[in-house]
Amino acid sequence: MNYKKIKKIVKGWSSNIWLIKNDEGKIFVKKEVREKSNRKNLAEREGKMLALANSIKIGPKLIETNYEKNFVIMEYIVGKKFLEFVFSKEFEKMNKKEVYDLIKELLRQGIALDEIGLRHNQLQIGKNILVTKKILKKKIIPIIIDFEKSSLIKGKEKNFGQLTSFLFYNPNGVVAKKIRTKLNLTLN
Repeated sequence: MNYKKIKKIVKGWSSNIWLIKNDEGKIFVKKEVREKSNRKNLAEREGKMLALANSIKIGPKLIETNYEKNFVIMEYIVGKKFLEFVFSKEFEKMNKKEVYDLIKELLRQGIALDEIGLRHNQLQIGKNILVTKKILKKKIIPIIIDFEKSSLIKGKEKNFGQLTSFLFYNPNGVVAKKIRTKLNLTLN
């Protein structure tokens, strides 16, 4: 399949992330290693970990892993980073049940990753969680992204703990405060 770069959406430490379009006009995301990066196995790591997450229906769908050119192509998720979403008007309009369902789904994903021994390692600040809307179901859902720094460590699962800390227990965390307020929760 041929792809055309449309726009660079992220210039990261080790990779660049592009919006790309295929011959049929469908938009995807391409994550490619930066020339100056010392992470020369980006495609191998991201591709392997994302494929494993996809096996339990988590993360953007993996489309292609190119080991030779060191890039990964995946589904494009239209959404906001979790931190941005929590401070959006859309979040303010959500009722307790909707917020509860959003949190429940995110924790379900964390537990599912823990059960297969895939430790994401970067869920504690929420930057690798997108929030999107399923149009047909009219439901707001979280999607965990960026599996490059994930690891496989059975018996030392951390996703659930990172997520509960981020979402509820961090006494100074702005996200935890917003969620506790929205759900009328207190720390004792």
